[in-house]
Amino acid sequence: MGNSREPGRDGGVKDAVDAPEYEQPEGTEEEASKNEGMGKNPSYSLAGSGAQNPNNNQGYTDEEYQKYASQYNKQDDGPTWSLAHPLPHIVRPGMRHGALPEDRKEDRKEDRDGTTENQQDSAHEEEVRKQQSSENRTKKVNDPKEDGFFNTWSKIRHQLREPLAEWLGTTMAMTIGLCATLSNFTSSGQAGSYPAQSLAWGFGFMVAIYTTGGMSGGHLNPAISISLSVFRGFPARRCVIYIAAQLLGAITAGGISYAIYHDAIVEVARLANVPQNASVASQALLTLPKPFVRPATAFFTEFVGSAILLGSILALGDDTNAPPGAGMQAFIIGIIISIVILALGYNTGGCFNGARDFGPRLVALMAGWGGNIFREYHAWWVWGPWIADITGGLFGALIYDMAIFTGGESPVNYPPRRRKRAYRVRALNFRKKLRIGRKKLPDLERSVAATEQ
Repeated sequence: MGNSREPGRDGGVKDAVDAPEYEQPEGTEEEASKNEGMGKNPSYSLAGSGAQNPNNNQGYTDEEYQKYASQYNKQDDGPTWSLAHPLPHIVRPGMRHGALPEDRKEDRKEDRDGTTENQQDSAHEEEVRKQQSSENRTKKVNDPKEDGFFNTWSKIRHQLREPLAEWLGTTMAMTIGLCATLSNFTSSGQAGSYPAQSLAWGFGFMVAIYTTGGMSGGHLNPAISISLSVFRGFPARRCVIYIAAQLLGAITAGGISYAIYHDAIVEVARLANVPQNASVASQALLTLPKPFVRPATAFFTEFVGSAILLGSILALGDDTNAPPGAGMQAFIIGIIISIVILALGYNTGGCFNGARDFGPRLVALMAGWGGNIFREYHAWWVWGPWIADITGGLFGALIYDMAIFTGGESPVNYPPRRRKRAYRVRALNFRKKLRIGRKKLPDLERSVAATEQ
């Protein structure tokens, strides 16, 4: 039997087959250790030799995948006002330099000082940008099919991705909430309770925000879209589109919920020997103050609940305050909605969302409830879920910005003259687009010019 010891190895034993040693990719142990800490070195994973670093939180992507799905992993240049992420910081017209006389004085002073280098750089950058834009347009004209879409629906979906996401999210959230409430009322509490349905509403919105927050932002509530438009620069035109999508989603959810619980609603009405519109199902589909609740109490119940909700949402989206960990915002918003409904929902049914009341109310009208549901409690559906909730949301956002928020995108933090000018410019543009109050347009134009002198 031969000697297994090899000379010059301090008496060590050499295996019959040497395992190939892993060579450090960067040449030094320090750099290799750094790569290993960053997850760049291949790991010996039971998920397979081709598995990517799990710390990246991304699935495996084939090298050829991008060629066959060119829209994959493409990010839009525009900001997203998402409830699942910190809110974007943008430059609004009221913040922009050059509108006021003092801005122009500073510009003239800089010109006199001979600061032309920055202007030359800016001119050069602008020339490069125009050239690139011209090249892109030429390429699109020469090869119109080179747009990355494989069929017509892909292109339509890309153009309507935000309203489609808002519609889908509202449908999901409200279907969960309405079905939980119908389950509670039609079963006489055997298949639910008020705390359970409050949790269902909150976590229904949580699931919807997780589903659509990365695409449309997951507003799912007209009061949220309007408040973000006023205090965080969410474009007014997109705000109108979002509200329309939310209403459509609420109608869809109302129809789905009514269809699922139609048999239970009919049975409950039969057992109580009352018409369908007088059964307990009305309390599940619609929101309405209790008979003993006075209108002022009902109004301020919705007002306060919406103010708390919007103030909390702006706090969660403020990255200069104490933002939650990654992926936790939607979860916390779901808890907040549950708490607000549980604490303030008894008096009025816990609406805090104009779409939540209007969609099922319209479905109930089509299901034979009768037009009186729009006249109940002094037309509650107008001044409760809409006026009270929207004004409450604006008030909550205003209080948060006045007390805590320091960002320049909020009108609260504008200089007084910029705030006045921004308000007048918005009012002027609003009247021009809608073609209303044309007699006041000259007065508004003069007032805007007065702030620029």
